[in-house]
Amino acid sequence: MPAPETPLSLPRPRWVMLALWGLLIATAIPAVHLSQQPGGLLPAALFILGAELPWMLATPPLWAACRRWPLPGRRHLIGWLLLGLLLTPVLTALGWGLGHLLLQLWQAQPLPSPAQVVRAIGITALFALPTVIAVAGVGHGLAWLQRLRTQTEALQLAREVALRQHLQHHFLFNALNAIGGLALLRPQAADAALVQLSSLLRDTLQCPPQRPLADELGAAQDHVALQSLLRDEALHLHLQASAQALAWLVPGLLLQPLIENALLHSGWQPGDAPLHIELRATVEAGMLGVWISNPCLRPSSSRGLGSGLDAVRRRLAMVGGQLQASHVGSGYRVHLSVPGART
Repeated sequence: MPAPETPLSLPRPRWVMLALWGLLIATAIPAVHLSQQPGGLLPAALFILGAELPWMLATPPLWAACRRWPLPGRRHLIGWLLLGLLLTPVLTALGWGLGHLLLQLWQAQPLPSPAQVVRAIGITALFALPTVIAVAGVGHGLAWLQRLRTQTEALQLAREVALRQHLQHHFLFNALNAIGGLALLRPQAADAALVQLSSLLRDTLQCPPQRPLADELGAAQDHVALQSLLRDEALHLHLQASAQALAWLVPGLLLQPLIENALLHSGWQPGDAPLHIELRATVEAGMLGVWISNPCLRPSSSRGLGSGLDAVRRRLAMVGGQLQASHVGSGYRVHLSVPGART
């Protein structure tokens, strides 16, 4: 079974920014306190907060630029190099001035000479180059993850649409083939079957990608009713589902090929006793479990699950679910599990 493909869970950029800058400020305060001895941890914290505040305010637009002009790309790389050379001295000067302003508000100190200011800003700008690289690197990393998530969701949607179309064609081919044979023997039953089929097709076309299990069970009952008309025999679908299971979201058209498989491969023939199919659904440990059981009245010559059930298996794998099929006593059982949440 292929590995499930689930959308990437990305942290919010705002929280990433606050966490990274909070960690940087927290680690820089002791270093500034020990190297300059400004009179305590609080003045050191004020200076670092003022020095880093312009960088913090510039981070969101820088990350927006990362999404707008991603790397790699020769022109984008040159642009980012020029932007870094421009922003580094500007933000460093703003931060240095703001940090000293906060120190002056806390405790008046003699101002350094202009030459000392220029020298300090130049040295600080050199130390700030790794900061520019780190901010841009994190921004490009988040932008790449966002693009990867978008591509993954688009690919999963495309596969879902392809599998849903396969199920629709599979069901429509079988139904029309049976109605065509019925029209020669029982025209009125064929007309009633066409009406039932049109209702099922309407539900198929309007079916959302996900819907509550209760809606799926309603469509399954309509499918059994259609098969009863085609076979001219009473077919029974016995349902047993908890309220939590009925509200569980499942992929649309999930049960239809399972019910169809139970009908077609049960070995039932005209003249046999009415066929009884059991369907049970419960929720345990955060997973929806659905069991579909039918009696094997005669040995089946089928060696596989068929294209319809294979498509169901792949659809479940895409959402992290599973499908298992096995013989139980004289019958056959299909068990599927679906993760998710209630509506």
